[in-house]
Amino acid sequence: DTARTKPAPDPYRAACRALVVDPAACVAVEDTETGVASAEAAGCAVLAVPSLAPIGTAPGRTLRDSLTGVTVQDLRRMVAPDAPELRVMSWNLWLGGSEVDGHRAKQLKVILESGADVVGLQETGGTAAQELAEALGWHHHRAGENLGVISRHPVTARFGDPDVGFYGAAGVRIAVAPGREVDVWTAHLHYTPYGPYEAVFDGLDAAELIAHEELRLAQLREALGRIDEAGGAGVPVVLVGDFNCPSHLDWPDVVWPVTKAAEDAGFADSFREAHPDPAAEPGHTWSPIHPVHEDGSGRPEPQDRIDYVLHRGLTVRDARTLVTGTPRPWPDVADNDWPSDHAAVVTTFALPAR
Repeated sequence: DTARTKPAPDPYRAACRALVVDPAACVAVEDTETGVASAEAAGCAVLAVPSLAPIGTAPGRTLRDSLTGVTVQDLRRMVAPDAPELRVMSWNLWLGGSEVDGHRAKQLKVILESGADVVGLQETGGTAAQELAEALGWHHHRAGENLGVISRHPVTARFGDPDVGFYGAAGVRIAVAPGREVDVWTAHLHYTPYGPYEAVFDGLDAAELIAHEELRLAQLREALGRIDEAGGAGVPVVLVGDFNCPSHLDWPDVVWPVTKAAEDAGFADSFREAHPDPAAEPGHTWSPIHPVHEDGSGRPEPQDRIDYVLHRGLTVRDARTLVTGTPRPWPDVADNDWPSDHAAVVTTFALPAR
C-alpha cells in the first residue's frame, strides 16, 4: 500500500524496495499513459503496450503492439542497451577432480555448457587451470598448487603470490572489450572449524560461532588487502571462492563475519542480489554428494551456501548454482557426471556504462 497511486511514482518505488532492486534496472510493462507516467517517474524503463488508447513515444520508452515475441534479452537491452556482459563461475574442483573417473573431460563439459567467460578455481591439484585453459583455447593464471583462473578473454595482469599455499587468493585482470577491464580473484579459505557443524552438531551459540571464524576472517582480510593494492581506477572487481563458511545474509541469528567483512569492503553477493529470499532460494553449494554426514551416524549433512561470486562495480543480470545430472552420494562417486563435491556458482554481469 502507498499513500499515492498512479500516476505518482510511489507504487513502483514501493515495488522496487520490496524486490531490493534499483528502479533503473527494472522494466515496467504498462498499457496506459497513467501507468507509464508512474513507472517513468520512479526511474524505471518502460515497455508500453497500449490497450485502450495510444501511448506516445519518449526517450527510454519502448512501444510494442503486444508482448508476443518479447524475450528476456529484449528486456535486458531496454535497461542497458550497450552494456557488455561477463559470465563468471566459481568452482571448487575437489582435489583437481581426481575422485571421479574421466574428470578432466567432465570438467570441460561443465564449463562449456555453463557459458562461462571466466572461471575462478579452487583445489586445482596444481595443473587443472593450465590443462583446462589449453583444452579450451583460453588464457590462464596458476597460483600455487590449489588456485587458478581461466578466461576466454585475454589476461593483461596477474596478481597475488604465485607460490600461494592451499589457502589464499590470487587474481587476474582481463580485457573484456576494448578499454573495458575487470579484475577477477579466486579465494580458498580454511575449512576448520566448520560453523554449520558446530551449530547443528555441537549446539554452539552465535557468539561462539563468530569467535571461531577468526582464521578465515584473517585470510579474507589479507585477500581484500591484496585486491585493493592491485586495483586500478575504475576497474570493477569480482571475488569468487570457496569460503568454507555461511553468509550473514542467510542466517538470521548469526552475523557471519567473513561475508560481512566482504560486504563492508564494498563487495555485493551476486546470488543474494538475484535471489534475496534465502528461504525460497537457499543456493546450497555444500554438498551435492553428501546428504548424510561422513561419520557413519546417519545424521543429515548440514547443507549450506559456502561458495560465492561477489562483485564491486558491476550489475547482476542473473545468478544461479550449478550441478549437472544427479550425482551419486559419497563414496560411490567415481562414475558421476558431476566431478566435484561442491556446486558451482555462475553469475552473469553487465559492465558499467562508460
